Amino acid sequence: MSPGNPARHTRPVSPARRSFLRVLSVLAACLALTGGLPDTALAQGTEALKVGLLPTLSTRTLLTHYQPLRDYLERQLGRPVVMHTAADFRAFHRETEAGSYDLALTASHLARLAQTEQQMQPLATYRAVNRAVVIMARARPVRSVAELRGQRLAIFDPLALIVLQALHWLEGQGLRPERDFRVVDARSHNSVAHAVASGEALLGLTSPAGMRAWPDALRDKLAVYMELPPVPALVWVAHPRLGREAERIKALLLSFPDSPEGREFLARTGYEGLREIGAAELRALDPAAREVARLLRATP
Repeated sequence: MSPGNPARHTRPVSPARRSFLRVLSVLAACLALTGGLPDTALAQGTEALKVGLLPTLSTRTLLTHYQPLRDYLERQLGRPVVMHTAADFRAFHRETEAGSYDLALTASHLARLAQTEQQMQPLATYRAVNRAVVIMARARPVRSVAELRGQRLAIFDPLALIVLQALHWLEGQGLRPERDFRVVDARSHNSVAHAVASGEALLGLTSPAGMRAWPDALRDKLAVYMELPPVPALVWVAHPRLGREAERIKALLLSFPDSPEGREFLARTGYEGLREIGAAELRALDPAAREVARLLRATP
């Protein structure tokens, strides 16, 4: 026996100990791949946070815009984040009512409705206000809104706050939908733009965020006829089941613009950051919330 290789008295490893060591090895490999799991993930488990996004843009554009927020929330919460949207505002609000989302980004009047009827908790809103922008084709400039009589108006969703605002304004000008002009439900901001550019509609209703999503070739064919006064922007709301975690998510949303992912998000969307939304602002939305509730009940 060589002095440099002393005898080793080994003891057989029991099946139970071998199984335990194998589990430790697998856990070590998983932690090496993930960089380790934060304490929050251990406390909350790995159940995905379900986030709903109001379908203001095409699904592809919406999910691309909000990918930085998804990455940020996953990093901060230590849990998967899954983002969903819906076919239209009505379907989205129905899913919100049903509790399909833990966290939802919705229109301000729908947020107020969700707060009063489903006890959803408003967390934050965007600093940039929203507004209805009435667009026309450069090839067919409109001199007076009275020219809409007998023509078509393209909208992206009949439940959108800016659409309700614009239709109310048109009624003040003596123009009622389906009596004096037809409404074309174009389903998206890009579809509204195409409807106006192609001559299918004389005027269209969109928003500043919707206009930013237009391709340059389409933008060159359109012009702004007028802009209506600002209305409250989109609002983030939390389902009651989140409990105290809702306050942590609120703090994360308000801090999001200062993160690397937040700066990427702002560059993509043109938003100006997030802020808290006050109780008085929410109460001021009650008339619009009542009107959208009536519309939801009136049609299936």
